[in-house]
Amino acid sequence: MELQGETERGEGDFVGMGRFAAVGTSRVIPPRHGSATNPFRRSSHMEEGGGHGAGDRISSLPDDILFSILLRIGSTRAAARTSVLSRRWRHVWARLPELRLGTCDVPPGATLLDSIDAALDACSAPAVQRLEVAMYCHGLRVHARRVAPWLRFASQRRVGDLYIEVPSKMKFFLSTPKPKKEELELPVCDGATRITLSLERQWRLRLSRVGSFTSLTDLHISCATMEGSELGALVSEQCPRLRNLYVFVRLAAASNVSIRSNSLDSLSFDVENTEKLEVIAPKLEVLTVCDATMADISAPKLAEISWDGDTGYDPLCHRFANAGRHLRLLDLGSKCVVASLMHRFDKVNVLKLNLNLCNFKGTEAYTNFLNETIALPKCEKLKLRVSLRDYDHSFASSMFHLLRNCNSTRKVSIKVDSGHLTVISMLLQMCPFIDGLVQGNFSPF
Repeated sequence: MELQGETERGEGDFVGMGRFAAVGTSRVIPPRHGSATNPFRRSSHMEEGGGHGAGDRISSLPDDILFSILLRIGSTRAAARTSVLSRRWRHVWARLPELRLGTCDVPPGATLLDSIDAALDACSAPAVQRLEVAMYCHGLRVHARRVAPWLRFASQRRVGDLYIEVPSKMKFFLSTPKPKKEELELPVCDGATRITLSLERQWRLRLSRVGSFTSLTDLHISCATMEGSELGALVSEQCPRLRNLYVFVRLAAASNVSIRSNSLDSLSFDVENTEKLEVIAPKLEVLTVCDATMADISAPKLAEISWDGDTGYDPLCHRFANAGRHLRLLDLGSKCVVASLMHRFDKVNVLKLNLNLCNFKGTEAYTNFLNETIALPKCEKLKLRVSLRDYDHSFASSMFHLLRNCNSTRKVSIKVDSGHLTVISMLLQMCPFIDGLVQGNFSPF
């Protein structure tokens, strides 16, 4: 790296950034003093803060304002590069309360990981409000041992908002060799209010049984392997203020998961190898469940349910104790309409049905669908998302059947994945209360 003028001191004196600033950085030669293209350049007299009149006024600003400026850059690595502008800026970036690392603007591999480690080593902030390490590099393999120091840093610096995402074979459908099983420990982060971990499916995420996440309100864990007992203990015993929980993981061995929380408001549960899910949460209002073989839910304030996966609702296997008969939202996946949860509730403000007509192959499947949807709960708004493909022969009859059974419905929205203009036109003419009808690629309602 070659720098001219006041900044030409070499990497050793380069704000102490070391590998972090130098990694992947091309040859940088800022304009010399007085260049109109570089308003930050100044005389050495001005750089020491002794100048007057028109000069560098940014560097004389208080640290909190400089922090605000650098945080708006959006990348800690980019913020560190501002060190070439002035001695005043050389250590400012290292005291930033937020660190955003890992973007693939440098060659992937060990170089990127080394730059992340260097940035954390150089950080001198006593407390960090947010640590974000997000790597979206396809094909980059990250080992658990490289992530462990980042978690320890978050624990020691009392990071408030922790976000770590590593490339996963599962997420990118990579044809790389199957990753080896590795272990990663999540230390107690008593200063964290929000933790988001998107890891590698083969990693065994270990949870410390000592200490508590006393401030944690939001926890998101995806693409990892866990122990059912550890997951239950974490939520039930170590997170007294947890309000929102999202888990998309697999259990190391088939087992039950028990969640007992007096603070939980929202739960999204998609955990492979769960034999039975038990939830006791007096404040729980929003529940999302995927493929629950058995479930026992005690949530008297439950107001929204999303049920998806290959396992449909079965009153013999799935029990909602203390739940009322009125919901704000009921959202059912395409394979859960038949033998569904609709009969459990009398009234739903918004009913969302995902219909995949490919599932209605044969007379028996279609007849079951008709029988199960005769008695729909009363709903003010019905939202249908229909996948047709080559099975459009049952589209019209399915739609008319559902609409006939929605006497209390005021608005209907329909989304289809391909154009069937004749049937769509007929629906609009016969059903003026249809609020909207969208064709093409699906988007969330």
